Amino acid sequence: MNLTTSLVPTPAISLVLALVLVGCGDPAPPKTMPAAEVPKALNDAFAKGSTEDKALATAAQQAIQKDEQTVALELLEALARKAELTPEQREIAARSALSVRSKLLDAASKGDKSAQDYLEQQRARK
Repeated sequence: MNLTTSLVPTPAISLVLALVLVGCGDPAPPKTMPAAEVPKALNDAFAKGSTEDKALATAAQQAIQKDEQTVALELLEALARKAELTPEQREIAARSALSVRSKLLDAASKGDKSAQDYLEQQRARK
């Protein structure tokens, strides 16, 4: 497996990054947040969100806490694609997804077969 190609963001993450850049007027893309901060950041950002948005954020938090990174990434990407998010929510969803993807890339680079397979499937879906 070539991990260099794994660093290419998925179309969903690319879209989120573009929207954050355009929506905020910030010239820099969102930075990956430390994995330990993701659950609290999601909780804070989506505390006043719609019921559906809160449910996705909560499900992503639970997946992260159970170390189910592939499930968490799918949920965060679905959350980030939602049109009605505030700029803050969109940024937190994007940064959280980048953090989870980073953990998956790290696991894949250390030989985690399920992480490698997931990243390969994700590339194939492009």
